[in-house]
Amino acid sequence: MRRLIPIALLLPLLVGCGNRNLILTVDILSFMDPATRSVDYGPIPPGFPNDTIEVFSDSLNLLQGVGDVTRVASASLDIAASFDNTSGAATGDVLIYFAAADSATPFTTTPVADVPFQLLPGQITNVSTHIDASPALAEVLTHDRALVGLRLIFNGTSFPIQGTETLTKLTATVVMKKDL
Repeated sequence: MRRLIPIALLLPLLVGCGNRNLILTVDILSFMDPATRSVDYGPIPPGFPNDTIEVFSDSLNLLQGVGDVTRVASASLDIAASFDNTSGAATGDVLIYFAAADSATPFTTTPVADVPFQLLPGQITNVSTHIDASPALAEVLTHDRALVGLRLIFNGTSFPIQGTETLTKLTATVVMKKDL
């Protein structure tokens, strides 16, 4: 029995030497100005059944130097938003964009996430999704800085459409591997 104790004590150390992963959870909302998390939309009148609103475009300063010793193996994203719709009805999409910091705007890239929603008059609608293993997000998060943007697309069915959208969660999980 006494011979097994040293082996049992060393086992956690041996298990920890496996893949050499660095897992970062980045609360992207904490990097953003709180005023950009919420936007009033509308009134969208009947003559404009389809409307696009750019909620925000912001620059993020990420961890410096991590990309020098690691490479991103995978990246995922969790998104949640709340709509307090006071009038009108619509379907639509919340689109999240990421781009390298040297880009003029994140909106020239393909969206990393597309979260559909349906709004009814006088109701609060909560939407959320998980995007697993996004290569585009992984590529952007290898840099010291990145751009993030949020766009809303409305397809109106009754008018006027008016309310407030609030981004409640935007979290990236990044798995990095040792690159030495």
